Amino acid sequence: MLRLAKVFSAHVVLQRDKEIAVFGEADGEVTVELGENSAAAQSVNGRFVAKLPPMKAGGPYTLTARCGGETVTVEDVLIGEVWLCGGQSNMEFRLRDDQDYGIADSFTDPRVRFFEQPQAATPEQAEEMEQNAGWVKLEAGKCASVSAVAFYAGMEMAAKLDVPVGMVICCIGGSSASAWIGWDELETFPIGRAYIEEFERNVGGKTDEQFDIENAAYMQRVTDYCTAQDALKRENPLISVAEVTEKLGDFPWPPPFGRKMLRRPGGPYVSMLQRLAPYTLRGFLYYQGEEDAPKHRAGGYHALFGHLISAWRRLFEDETLTFIAAQLPSFGADPANDDWGEIRAAQQRVTDEAGNAALACLIDCGERDNIHPIDKRTPGRRIAALALHHAYGLDVRAEAPRVTGAEIRNMKLYITCTHTGGALAARGDVWDAIRITGAGLRDIWVSGENIVLTLENLSEGMPVCVSYAQDNWPRVAFFGQNSLPLFPFKLTVEA
Repeated sequence: MLRLAKVFSAHVVLQRDKEIAVFGEADGEVTVELGENSAAAQSVNGRFVAKLPPMKAGGPYTLTARCGGETVTVEDVLIGEVWLCGGQSNMEFRLRDDQDYGIADSFTDPRVRFFEQPQAATPEQAEEMEQNAGWVKLEAGKCASVSAVAFYAGMEMAAKLDVPVGMVICCIGGSSASAWIGWDELETFPIGRAYIEEFERNVGGKTDEQFDIENAAYMQRVTDYCTAQDALKRENPLISVAEVTEKLGDFPWPPPFGRKMLRRPGGPYVSMLQRLAPYTLRGFLYYQGEEDAPKHRAGGYHALFGHLISAWRRLFEDETLTFIAAQLPSFGADPANDDWGEIRAAQQRVTDEAGNAALACLIDCGERDNIHPIDKRTPGRRIAALALHHAYGLDVRAEAPRVTGAEIRNMKLYITCTHTGGALAARGDVWDAIRITGAGLRDIWVSGENIVLTLENLSEGMPVCVSYAQDNWPRVAFFGQNSLPLFPFKLTVEA
């Protein structure tokens, strides 16, 4: 028996300048050949991992694997840069739904290729669904169902690096970060255990047979809703999300709970992500957090997200892998139920702490009534710019402005920023963007890299608290010279 993991199929892109892991199932010694290079590995418990020596960007090559009398060949193999694109619905968001799809659909760059891991609930279902999985070249008219963020990020990286780029897409709409961490690891920290306990309470004593019946009925409701939604969009391509909701009601949510449900804690980690490991990568692009924004969850996102980054690097056997995440944009979520500001703050703290990680500020990219903004070119390019800077050292204007310190002098609060490109710019109503307690506010202006607040009614020794863009749907008022928005911030300064 010899079978390569499905990601090793025609048109595959393999990572340059690193040992190339080739893996799959076999029942003996496997020899792998690529160009002039070869490697051998003995299968263990039916699985093998062979490591080919590093190669420079190029191709096309033929990948050949042999075991006993069996041979498997993979044609049109390129060597270049490989990124895994993970998260939930805004990473899954298809190019056909992007506002610029009419233009993007005409693009062709055969160096850029996409592989989407099937959204399987169990390993057994994954094996069945993988029969139809494969790599897609970026060719006109062929990428409608590709992740829009991955599409734009991949194009940008290929253009700047001038090498093949492979985007491995592994995401599920509506999935918590807890779905992408192994069950065993979730049990090792309090917030992880809380997700498991909540899941078990929701499942209760439901049998798998009961779940199958409920899930089939739910999937039919989803199908009916999507069919009706597509009909409305064909009738009126400019119809808004609010108008669709008015006509059809809310999208069917949440799905039924059960031990085989797609989005269960640790589920996709096993049935999707683990099946891609240890594929050789440059790093991860990650867009997720919406599902963990409810107030009873948001406070635990710092721990959850930190464990996810560590777990992914271990799974792919490389602690140096670059991790680029998207900060949640603005959205008009009900503040009584959801705290997107807490998620954004956690995303920033974790990427600051994780090492070789960065966060794309998207606070200016949201839509008040649409949790899935239809402009994915902007986040795709911002994520790509950070990858180009952090993983390859390119001199691109990738970093968004952020606050680095603050002090009070002569009744003025000076908030110092960096990555402004020389000076911060104010746009719109800055008074509505800033919140302050502990003092009165007489004036706001920008001076170079500083935001300056003129204070009044200041009591010596009392703290002054200032926040910016902390609401679910905040006012966005400050930008760097590269037009990137200032990261949300909250700070306290002693008078």
